[in-house]
Amino acid sequence: MEIKRLSTGPSHHFFGYYGINPWDGSARYHLALETDFHTHRPIPEDVARVGLIRCDTHEFIPHAKTSAFNLQQGSMMHWINVNGTVNGNASAEEFTFNDWENGRLVSRALNPVTGAVRTIHGAIAAVSPTAPVAIGLDYGRMAHCRAVVGYATHTESNDVEAQPENDGLYQLNLQDGSSKLVLSIADVIRASKDKRLVGKRTWFNHVLFNTDGTRLLFFCRVRWETGFYSSLWTVNFDGSDLEMQIPFGYKVSHFDWRDPTRILVSSDISGEMGFVEFTDGVRDFTPLGRGVLPRDGHASFSPDRQWLLCDSYPGGPHRLAQLMVYNIVENRKIVLGEFHHEEQFAGDIRCDLHPRWAPDGTTVTFDSVHEDSRQIYLVDLSALP
Repeated sequence: MEIKRLSTGPSHHFFGYYGINPWDGSARYHLALETDFHTHRPIPEDVARVGLIRCDTHEFIPHAKTSAFNLQQGSMMHWINVNGTVNGNASAEEFTFNDWENGRLVSRALNPVTGAVRTIHGAIAAVSPTAPVAIGLDYGRMAHCRAVVGYATHTESNDVEAQPENDGLYQLNLQDGSSKLVLSIADVIRASKDKRLVGKRTWFNHVLFNTDGTRLLFFCRVRWETGFYSSLWTVNFDGSDLEMQIPFGYKVSHFDWRDPTRILVSSDISGEMGFVEFTDGVRDFTPLGRGVLPRDGHASFSPDRQWLLCDSYPGGPHRLAQLMVYNIVENRKIVLGEFHHEEQFAGDIRCDLHPRWAPDGTTVTFDSVHEDSRQIYLVDLSALP
């Protein structure tokens, strides 16, 4: 399987998170950020250029700038099309990126054909697969809760309320740009009924719609001494029917939805860290890929749900990060490549591969620093056995 660099230096290019489609409808353009640095955590004055990589020429085409980004998750960019086709083409297709406006986080929806820009009043975390709606999070708050996934801000840490009633999951209307809070951090702490957590700094992170857009998965995390406690929750898009799937005290990491009710997550809920599947609300935890898949990684289902795409963290004496696909029925792993990441790329400036499927399942892209700069790479899976 051929691996090629999609972006080119000397500037650095990255998309950010896994499980999000970076390709436009024509599959000619790939979303990316471009920076002149990648060895320090962004500060409020740092700016990333927002744009597209043209697949055939590898050219980066800038369209905007933002200071609402980090090296791990980029600016949580998404393709959206709230108005369908116009005159028989997809000229209504826009991409979103998060931004600051007068000290508040927003998202911009930019049409790369016309250059038109709209403002959505909240920072997008996840977009529904079935409706013109999204879920927003306060990434400025996260800068003081877990900086690696937050956006640099001049707000002082002491000004961040531990468990607010007025912050949490925001329902964002992608058509009119409006925003409303549907679930507060205080709501979830009360629902946990865990008195140990009261008064501790808490945040939500890693939100994902299920495949029919009716339910959400998200983490609730609580700062505890030098680390944090994690829990996994599901909730309807309107904030109703909240359920704790994995309580505080267990390890929970990365996840994906296989279908509207079946969930994959890496956790130690079954006794040892590894991937498990379970049904929303049933919690019938079943190990998946034990001894074949890594204990944790950024795993996502292929469009046909027959394969998992996953990575590993850099390990071994050569600090190799592994990229793989896994056939679920056959319990078979195919290693696509191993990539050396130098020791400096750890903590807040690490470069997880964060692999992402193309909508047709024939290619994946990932971010890496194995060639001395941060760039985006493409793997052709058309000959996958």
